Amino acid sequence: MPNERERTRFTPLVTPNGSDRSGSGRRSRTARSRRTTAGSRTSSRQVSGGSSYQRTSSARSASAAKTTRGRRTGRVIRKKSNEPKIYAFSNRGEANFNIIAVTILLMVFGVVMVTSSSYYYAYNTIGDSLYFFRRQMIWLVVGLIAMLLVMALARMDWIRKWSVVIYLASVFFCVLVLLIGNNVNGSTRWLGIGDFITFQPSEFAKLAIVLYVSHQVDLHRDDITKIQTFVLLLAVIAIPAGLVAIENLTSGVIIAAVGVLIMYMGGVSYKHLLMALLAGGLVIGLFLLAPFIVPSLKEYTYRLLRVQAWLDPFQYALDDGYQTVQSLYAVGSGGLFGRGLGQSIQKLGFIPEAYNDIIFAIICEEMGLFGAALVVLLFGIFTWNGVKVSLSAPDRFSSFVCAGIVGQISLQAILNIAVNTNLIPTTGVSLPFISYGGSSMLFLMASVGLILNISSYNKRKTA
Repeated sequence: MPNERERTRFTPLVTPNGSDRSGSGRRSRTARSRRTTAGSRTSSRQVSGGSSYQRTSSARSASAAKTTRGRRTGRVIRKKSNEPKIYAFSNRGEANFNIIAVTILLMVFGVVMVTSSSYYYAYNTIGDSLYFFRRQMIWLVVGLIAMLLVMALARMDWIRKWSVVIYLASVFFCVLVLLIGNNVNGSTRWLGIGDFITFQPSEFAKLAIVLYVSHQVDLHRDDITKIQTFVLLLAVIAIPAGLVAIENLTSGVIIAAVGVLIMYMGGVSYKHLLMALLAGGLVIGLFLLAPFIVPSLKEYTYRLLRVQAWLDPFQYALDDGYQTVQSLYAVGSGGLFGRGLGQSIQKLGFIPEAYNDIIFAIICEEMGLFGAALVVLLFGIFTWNGVKVSLSAPDRFSSFVCAGIVGQISLQAILNIAVNTNLIPTTGVSLPFISYGGSSMLFLMASVGLILNISSYNKRKTA
């Protein structure tokens, strides 16, 4: 039996209510509870197949992906994470059917009208009445292929990374066309090899400015209201717009207007926008008056003469107002339902190259007010659906790109119709999808492919 010392040594001191006062009991119970907890954790890991460990590791990775502040701009920069990307091909849905249908209808209608308005001129000058029809069909097929490829394969995050390269390439081609461009009808607007493979750098610049300005506006979202950012964006827009305006003032205005539209959507200051509009008006005035001030620019005096002819076209009916007068004859003689398809009189040598910029006047003459209203309705449907796609885009960059493309196409259609009805002075701007042209059709269809690509990632249905 143990003696009294051993009993005192190993027997814990217990209070009358049964609690342990020695502290060793508390330590032993704490040790037992720790072992029990550790055992339960081990068993839970074994039973759940490591789910507890996975939750712990995912929490650590989430904390490691905290945002940091940029050194120079203070913008929030997120580190790479394992979250699914917006533009993963698995996240795609259906493209906007209304835009596809309207685009195809406009293209088919354009082929019909190009054939109708060009066969007389083609037969008398080339000896082949279907010459322009075949060329337009080739570009239509090429444009459809470009649209389908962009719609199916392009990813906006990739395009955003390459937007600066696209922008610089457009500026390079705009400079190159001024140096070695092909002169057609007194204007140097084309680059190419031979007579068939040609393109207008201005059409490329329209798409490039949309992509790069959208990228810059989204990049500077935190300081978009600052004057430094505004000046930077204006410089980005002014370079290609100014280069294009040297030979085609209207295309330069379209490029500038689309850039300003994207800036407005991005949230620039209204005061800065008003300053930009006033500066743009002064620049346009200088372009019109410069040939009368600088003798070496006399070849550009036609711009101011066109303004004079616009104010009173019948006074200059045999000179600068000739095309305007013949266009008004075609529009006025169409009536409600027109003379009939192929029955235009003004295309028989009265309107030069009626299949180009003045094709809307031929539409009015052959199909009347009904045909003109149909064209306006189709462009209205295209614009409305494009706006809905822009509002439902998955991110700001895609929204800006979609709005810029829709704005450019709609503005170009409005300007062409205004020229044909003498609402603005005569200028060289084509009717999208309908006028004859190769590079215009190619870049237009690629732009529509971008809209359809964005619509397939929309956050909600837009059709």
